[in-house]
Amino acid sequence: MNYYFHIPFCRSKCGYCAFYSEPAPASDLIDRYLDHLERQLAEHPLPPAETVYLGGGTPTLLSLPQLERLFDLLRRFLTAGSDCEISIEANPETLDEAKVALLRENVTRISLGVQSFSAARRDILGRRCGDEALSRALCLLGKAGFPHWNIDLIYAIPGENAADWRDDLIRAADTGIDHLSCYSLTPEENSRLGASFAVDDELSAEMYEMIPDILAPYGIRRYEISNYSRPGSECRHNLNVWRGGLLRGFGPSAAGFDGRDRMTEAGNLVEWLAGAPPETDRISRPARSAEIFAVNLRTVGGWTPELWAKVPSADPWEARLAAVEKVRNNMPGSWWKISPRRIKLSDEGLVFWNDIAEAMLI
Repeated sequence: MNYYFHIPFCRSKCGYCAFYSEPAPASDLIDRYLDHLERQLAEHPLPPAETVYLGGGTPTLLSLPQLERLFDLLRRFLTAGSDCEISIEANPETLDEAKVALLRENVTRISLGVQSFSAARRDILGRRCGDEALSRALCLLGKAGFPHWNIDLIYAIPGENAADWRDDLIRAADTGIDHLSCYSLTPEENSRLGASFAVDDELSAEMYEMIPDILAPYGIRRYEISNYSRPGSECRHNLNVWRGGLLRGFGPSAAGFDGRDRMTEAGNLVEWLAGAPPETDRISRPARSAEIFAVNLRTVGGWTPELWAKVPSADPWEARLAAVEKVRNNMPGSWWKISPRRIKLSDEGLVFWNDIAEAMLI
């Protein structure tokens, strides 16, 4: 089982963020969240954990005692083997030496929300993080020696050019990370920036195409449209979920998947604390299979018969080949790389994944 914990607290709401969060929460509100989380975890025995992902919000906004309590809950209620991947998202301005030491004892993977190494571009994004806090966090994480370390970056920020983006990529890779997530700035309906800026599609595409060549000397390669890593450092949690792995979500707006149905926890903290039941998305098994198949086409490796056989209620591999051939007939053949033993998208096809997924889900 893969577990996702949505910790919906943050120092302030970043302009690009459309995820549910509670900015500047009172400490007692976080304590109430932990109280309710403990009650949920204690309700029923939980299957052993293959991966655990602590996201947000900003999980590291929690105080040191609150983080200690959170990790104690995970130890008490989740069975995790020595190979369990435990990830946590962090923002630089929330880290100090004591927190980093605690994280190093309890997680195997940390994801730092840098977004840009330029203070001016962070300001455009609404990221309240100064250069001093960023430098301190990078130094602390570099010394801590986490087994796996990711940095998040955003590109195509208004006013940014290709040289700026190249500098951000190099500075991130020079920190010693083994994983990098790169997202093009996109107008999100529920974000503060919303549609207040125009997307330069041509520049965004140029920046996307730059990434592999710049990261190649560091041994970091694309394995999914927006994710790059050294071999063996891919985010196992994400890979498992993309491939239809079982997922249990805790916290407001957290999603889960039981092999057929998708469950979504109450969308805000008030309802979640009041014990509102999750919403269940019930669709047919063929539709769910098609959805899972489309999602993992975002990865460079795509699908093999062995991977597809692990998907709950997967149809025969031959049926997948036939379905893909039908879709491919209505789009450029150069978007695909298909053989009896693998179905994947080409580099060109990954750029048009949205169009391909839409065609597969009709």
